Amino acid sequence: MIRREAHAKLNLTLAVLGRRADGFHELESWAVPIALTDELRFEAADDFRLIIEPHAAAPLANDASNLIHRAALALADAAGQAARVRIRLVKGIPIGGGLGGGSSDAAATLSALNELWNLNWSIDQLAAIGATLGSDVAFFLTGGQAVMRGRGEVLARARGWQGFAAVIVPPYGLSTTDVYRCHARRAEIARTDARSRSTASPWETRDIGADRLLPMLFNDLEAAAFEVEPRLAELHARLSRGGGRIVRMTGSGSCLFTLFDDESHAQAWCGKIEPVLATEERVKISRVLG
Repeated sequence: MIRREAHAKLNLTLAVLGRRADGFHELESWAVPIALTDELRFEAADDFRLIIEPHAAAPLANDASNLIHRAALALADAAGQAARVRIRLVKGIPIGGGLGGGSSDAAATLSALNELWNLNWSIDQLAAIGATLGSDVAFFLTGGQAVMRGRGEVLARARGWQGFAAVIVPPYGLSTTDVYRCHARRAEIARTDARSRSTASPWETRDIGADRLLPMLFNDLEAAAFEVEPRLAELHARLSRGGGRIVRMTGSGSCLFTLFDDESHAQAWCGKIEPVLATEERVKISRVLG
């Protein structure tokens, strides 16, 4: 049996720089892995089977649309063999929150099956398959903090910021397609903002604390996400007022986050905002990994 931990990620910055000829968006994003994980276990089998725990993790699909399923079949097809494996997924990363759980699971699947099937393929070979599955699969295959460019597949190592994140998880996800479509309607303002902010490179800062770093962070998709899901805009406003701290969105939403230098300050903030959270709104404290 082979085990893999698939880490979630946060987009500390996300600039949408325009639409490409291939229909994808040109991005520049400082992405960092965090300690929040899914767990995957892989065993040789006579056929393919994916088991998802807990069952309450619905609406995660357990069919050919699932990125684990797609990654396994894509690698098997590229290697010219059948996808003979039993995979058990234990979900820990919220679904549809912009934390990259699906892409991270796909990357873990490619890595584990490369070992289980004794393929000995390079990271570049696996990343080429990953690019057909999702723009940020390469980020999870490579590991560590990175600045993602292109549609997310062009990576440059970033200096590792160390600290903790409080991740706010709403009881709903957002459609990436809907958020980008809304962003397109706001394109002129969004492009202007992206051009001006893309000149800043907070990932190049050294030894900076969370309080100084937070004002440098941004996400060009926030306004569109708040328009698509007004409940998220209202949650963001409650957190900003009640917590007295800058809160940003990761990816295309719906999860929000803020940063701290140490876990005790993160815990204190979580206690401060507890009165403004609705029953199904949760907060997870997670270490930011280098």
